[in-house]
Order: sequence, then structure tokens, then C-alpha cells
Amino acid sequence: MAVNLVNVENVSKVYGTRALLDGVSLGVSEGDRIGVVGRNGDGKTTLIRMLARLEEADSGRVTHSGGLRLGVLTQHDSLDPEATIRHEVIGVMADHEWAGSAKIRDVLTGLFGGLDLPGFEKGLDTVIGPLSGGERRRIALAKLLIEDQDLIVLDEPTNHLDVEGISWLAKHLQERRSALVCVTHDRWFLDQVCTRMWDVQRGDVHEYEGGYSDYVFARAERERIAATEETKRQNLMRKELAWLRRGAPARTSKPRYRIEAANELIADVPPPRDTSELMKFANARLGKTVFDLEDVGITAGPKELLKHLTWQLGPGDRIGLVGVNGAGKTSLLRALAEAAVSQGRSSPQPGRSWSARPSGWPTSRRTSPNSRPRCGSWRPCSRSVTGSTSARAGR
Repeated sequence: MAVNLVNVENVSKVYGTRALLDGVSLGVSEGDRIGVVGRNGDGKTTLIRMLARLEEADSGRVTHSGGLRLGVLTQHDSLDPEATIRHEVIGVMADHEWAGSAKIRDVLTGLFGGLDLPGFEKGLDTVIGPLSGGERRRIALAKLLIEDQDLIVLDEPTNHLDVEGISWLAKHLQERRSALVCVTHDRWFLDQVCTRMWDVQRGDVHEYEGGYSDYVFARAERERIAATEETKRQNLMRKELAWLRRGAPARTSKPRYRIEAANELIADVPPPRDTSELMKFANARLGKTVFDLEDVGITAGPKELLKHLTWQLGPGDRIGLVGVNGAGKTSLLRALAEAAVSQGRSSPQPGRSWSARPSGWPTSRRTSPNSRPRCGSWRPCSRSVTGSTSARAGR
């Protein structure tokens, strides 16, 4: 029986308002070779960073077995720029010691093309600081592979490797006894190395047996089954709702268990994904424009808050006004509110040089300059607004 190395129990992680992982539970055992796939931004790197305890989860728990030897390759190395390649990769080993190790010779030859590191001017004595990101990446990978680990966690290991380097790395990992968790977009590499797949999507992680090709077929089958089950649920829901609506509305003799079963059918229906777009669609009948400002200026005494403002606000729009205190945020909102209140006004009130009339208001309807609006209240003040501000209320 394989020994469990890492346990992830009910882990959740939220960035801002987005839940990357929501109640995820996973495990890594000896001999596992796991590939992590998913769209960019879905949480693959976050998952393996929490797996390696490089990042804390918002909730849940990650446990490692006692004495676990863990090696991690992140997308940003932690190499000392003042050190040499020899110091970072070989350490304090004498030349005859590391040259006599088959594993070290294999790693240096596979990643650098030879024991003398032909791509570097001073070989092992090259200082790391001036090297490129790709060269530093290969050094960090060599340092990791030379050591002995129970579990290796790799984040995009094939980046900055040529075709020969990727082929060598796949063969090297196949021959190692260490467990492996790897994030990569290289499908060939996943097929060659991995025996299980983790698919990260919508805050959850789905597990599949086999390499990438097996995962593609298994995922397509899972989505087909899910679509079939959803179709059955929708049909049953329509039947149950039709049954509930049958008969007089005041009758309450329908079996309670049947009503509860109908409620369960719609209990797991997710909320609308984009409420703003739905609001726009629902309010479309109100017209194309709610507020239409053209060449508007707002002053407060001698101070000019806004000038030559042209702005159109549509139904369903959600706009935030920001600015320093006194910039005119509240004054603009008051101008919009009074434009909506002063419906049908044919001439401005004292202290105002603008007028507003809804597009749906009859053109023959007029109100006297001294009459109050039909709703709300109006009070002259020291502010003045110029330009054309209209509040439309089409159907």
C-alpha cells in the first residue's frame, strides 16, 4: 500500500471577489505522477503553492508526512546572484566526488550539454548574476534534480528548454522514484510523464486516470454525462412545476413530499453569472438612454467644477464617481437628479441655466416657470449648471 505524502483537506482560496479554490480535498501518495491542467488564472499555480506550503490557504488544512523531502521549482528562482553555478548546483563537493556520481553527470549533460557547460564562458565558475532568465531557470532545475526528494513539485518546467532538453527531462522523471506534481501546457510532456491528471476549473479540481490523451477523452465523456443529467433534470422540473400549478390556487392538499422534491430540483440552480448584463437586458424596454448630458458645465460660486461635459448614461450601467473632495461628484449627481425631477419644465428656475424634459413627455404639456415639480423638491442654491441635461424615459 502506497504511503500518503501530502493531504489537502477542504482547502479554499479567494483573491478579491473570485474564489480560485472552493473546498478542495486531494492527496498525493508515493509513486504518483500528477499533471495539473486548466485555463490560465484558474488556480493551478495557487494549488501547487499551497500543496508545497509556500502559500497559506484561507481555510482548510494541508498536511505533510513526517520527514517529507520536498523539492519545488517555482516560476521565480531564489538563486544568489553573487554565487557561481558550482556553488548553487554542486555545493562543496570536490570535482572527483561529483564527477563520480552518475546522477550529477546525467543532469549536467541533459540540461547544459556537457560536464564543462559549453554554453557558459567560465563553465561551473560562471557568476549567476549576469545570466538570462532562461539560464537561471535551468540552473534552478539542475539544483533541484541533483538532490534526493520524496516529492517533486514543478511549475512550468519545460519553459526555456529546447526540444532535446524537454525529451531528456521527461525520460529523467520517468526513471526517478520520487512522486511528482507538475503544471505545464506541454501536452506531449504530460503524456510521457504523468499517470493522473488534476483539472482545475471553477474553484474545483476534477481527477482523471491516465495521461493527457486519456484525460481529454474522459473529460469529454464526463461533460456528456453531465449534459444528459441536466437535460433529465430540466424535463423533470418542468413536469413537477406543471403539476404544482394544476388545480385551484387555494388548494393545499398536494402531497408535501412531492412539493419538497420539486423544490430540491431547483435548489442547486446557480445564480445568474452576470447580473449587470441581465439588468441591462431587463431594462432595455426603458429606452436606449437614461441620461444624456451635452456640453454641461457646473460651477459653485467662483469655482468651476465641470466644463464641457458630454456623457451618456444607458439603462443598467453601473458607474462609480471618484475624485478628491470638492471636485464636483455630488454636484454632478444633484444635477442628474434634478434633471429627472424637473420633467416637462420649459424654462429654467431662478439660479439655473439648464432645463430637462423626458423624451416620453408630451410636447404639448407645459408647466409655468414658477410651478414646482410633480415629485421631489427643488430649492435654489449658489451652484449653477449650464448646458443641456436631459433625463429620458422611453418605453
